[in-house]
Amino acid sequence: MSDEHEQAAHRCQPVQDTGPRELSELRELHDRLHRSPLMRLVGLAGQAVGQSFRRLFAEEDGLSPGAAAVLTTLAFGQGRGLDTGTPGRATHSQLAQRCLITPGTLTGVVSTLEKAGYVRRERDESDRRVVWLLLTDAGRERVEVIGRRAAAANEALLRGVDPELEQSLRSFLITVIENNLAIVQEIPPVSDNDVNTDAEHPHPGRQ
Repeated sequence: MSDEHEQAAHRCQPVQDTGPRELSELRELHDRLHRSPLMRLVGLAGQAVGQSFRRLFAEEDGLSPGAAAVLTTLAFGQGRGLDTGTPGRATHSQLAQRCLITPGTLTGVVSTLEKAGYVRRERDESDRRVVWLLLTDAGRERVEVIGRRAAAANEALLRGVDPELEQSLRSFLITVIENNLAIVQEIPPVSDNDVNTDAEHPHPGRQ
């Protein structure tokens, strides 16, 4: 494990030297969580993970958590939302949509990333009204550093979770997301029986 992995993993670990009072509070919290509705636990887990990554990104010199999120979303072509696009390239409105923020909020973040040399603007050759935001080589290097630290944080958060449990959690969360989309878009949810995992025989209509 690299120094960055060790440092990120250490930051995500709970404090071990707890006294009687802290242990009592932890047991009380544990009991409250067990009595909580399932979907409340899903929300709390999301908040906990988000806080861990905000702390992690806050330590990136000169890069706020929001700027780190925008930069990685541009690099990978996907972010907080379900929309995806070409990695390393997006229009202002596309990037805002993938980050789930307003175009106005994104403007200041992009300016910061541009001044840092991580992002550059380029007009579309066929339609000069369209301006693309492009990831630079320096931006790509920065994303690689962020990615290594995020991977270490993931490992720390999932420590002790066996593969079978992880797969069950994955299936549960996918079901929740798809059910929510079905409610919002009024479409039928997709069952596991409808999904063909054989790459050589893709599901009709999903090629």
